Amino acid sequence: MADACFNRRWAYAVVISLLVFAMLHSYIRIISTIVYTYLYWLNPSLEYVSESHGVEELPVPKLLHQTWVDKNVPERWKKAQESCIKAHPDYTYKLWTDKEGLELIRNEYPWFLDTYEKYPYNIQRVDAVRYFILHKYGGIYIDLDMGCNRELKFLRQANFTAPLTYPVGISNDVMAAVPGNRYLERAIHRLQYWNHWLFIKYIQVMFSTGPMFLTSQYATGTRGVKKAVSVIPATLYGKYDFSGDPAFYHLHGSSWHADDAAFIFILDAYKYHLIVFACAFAILGLVLRYRLKKQAGTLPVSALDKMP
Repeated sequence: MADACFNRRWAYAVVISLLVFAMLHSYIRIISTIVYTYLYWLNPSLEYVSESHGVEELPVPKLLHQTWVDKNVPERWKKAQESCIKAHPDYTYKLWTDKEGLELIRNEYPWFLDTYEKYPYNIQRVDAVRYFILHKYGGIYIDLDMGCNRELKFLRQANFTAPLTYPVGISNDVMAAVPGNRYLERAIHRLQYWNHWLFIKYIQVMFSTGPMFLTSQYATGTRGVKKAVSVIPATLYGKYDFSGDPAFYHLHGSSWHADDAAFIFILDAYKYHLIVFACAFAILGLVLRYRLKKQAGTLPVSALDKMP
């Protein structure tokens, strides 16, 4: 009787442990991906675009995209908007409203509509829709809080281009792509996987739809995916490095940043400590997974024999 009671309790413990692991499994994978992304970015392999490259064929179409809530662009950003329109007189310009972005998702990407509508923060929709716009139509996307110092012809050289940003990775405030770009194809289909609560708004936005999402998709992509991506040098981007002749000027909107953004920048000073901690956490998760499978009897005998 006592043995039966013990076995029943042990079975309950295993079932509960497996349920807990199932709940945490996606977070363990996400944390592991984040760790790998930071480690990869210590010495990344990158292809740079340049204004001096004499590329004869420019695959990116002459389309210039921007997004806003409606057609009423705030006064503080109108000059920046006009500078980009004037620098590209032979480009087709499109200001996408939130309503038009929703219609694009509903009509062209219905499989993503539920995720898109249920994002807890509007900035996540703002981030995501620009990927779908470029994937569908191609062209150049640029945030309204960025102005153009000259024509951005160099952005039409490669199949996908985004700027290097600080402290690591690539940003999504200006991008260029050919329709159906392989990297964007991967990214838009990974958005649902990254749609998780990540404790702090800044972290959740950055990794679910923002620049660190783009960065992780590059770092974990295949060699073929990486070949589909080029980056804008920091001196040409001009947001953090002012030593060159930047093609853009920045008004630093970032209106969605909350106080937690300052906390994240403080964490950046301790990023290497955090990487070590995250590695240990990921390893612990893998060990736990092995242990639980062993208890559930799902590992082969040969594997069980080798485990302590």
